[in-house]
Amino acid sequence: MQIDESWYKLYENLYGTEFNRFLTIGNTKIGYTNYNIRSLNEIKELIEENYPQNEFYISLYNYNTEENILRWGLNEMDKYEEYAEKNGILIRFKQNTDIIMEEITNLTDIQKFMFIRRSINLGFNKDIVEECSKIYNFFKTHFNIKGYPMFNGYDECLIYYRTNELKLSYPSLTCHNLYKLLKEKLELKTLLYENIEPYAQIVPLPGTQNSNSRLYTQLYFPEYSYEEIMLKGQEKFLDEEHLQEFDTSNDFEQFMKDIDNEIKNSENSRYNFDDIWDKL
Repeated sequence: MQIDESWYKLYENLYGTEFNRFLTIGNTKIGYTNYNIRSLNEIKELIEENYPQNEFYISLYNYNTEENILRWGLNEMDKYEEYAEKNGILIRFKQNTDIIMEEITNLTDIQKFMFIRRSINLGFNKDIVEECSKIYNFFKTHFNIKGYPMFNGYDECLIYYRTNELKLSYPSLTCHNLYKLLKEKLELKTLLYENIEPYAQIVPLPGTQNSNSRLYTQLYFPEYSYEEIMLKGQEKFLDEEHLQEFDTSNDFEQFMKDIDNEIKNSENSRYNFDDIWDKL
């Protein structure tokens, strides 16, 4: 069984045909291997070799360098910020899985799978679905922009926004404070950002499976009900209607620049974003 061809149309829309990214392939039993990939064809080759028995994760950003990015060490995290093509923002919502992990510790593989799928069907992920929808509607209302919402098939919803190239003085700090501001002002409980290096993120490759639930990472429309989103995760096909063109927003990009300017002009990290927020 191979991944449905329709997903490659989405990959081209998201990543283009030539780039410098990394792909992580594997599972919890055998471990994970990283690959420096330069083209859409290389993604196809690795999927044909490793799908469906493995999970696939791709770097969120393209890196504008000829360097092999796999050679960057943990003490070179600044390179991710320096070379990342800053043309998008990802917002992630993560559901805590501690309770599930405790319950399945002594179960067989089949029992684990059945327990996880039952938990998902009974509403385990409702918080992340609701908060992802909240962000989608907020951005649509205040910035006139639509994102690409995804469900990773297990415990995370993600929403990606495309921008024009952002010229920021403090890119990572600006991203961090954007997430913090959204979390505080919109009272979000599941927004994930504190331990994220914004420009070194990896995300599940759309159309591939999560090994815990065997659900697919799927795009969905925010008006879908929880039940519809979970059912969508069972489909290995991509609906053509999801292949909409990305839109950008000058208002959102200005919002990011305003946050960046506040950081640039503040002393001792005492930022005040209230005036920026109040202009929305």
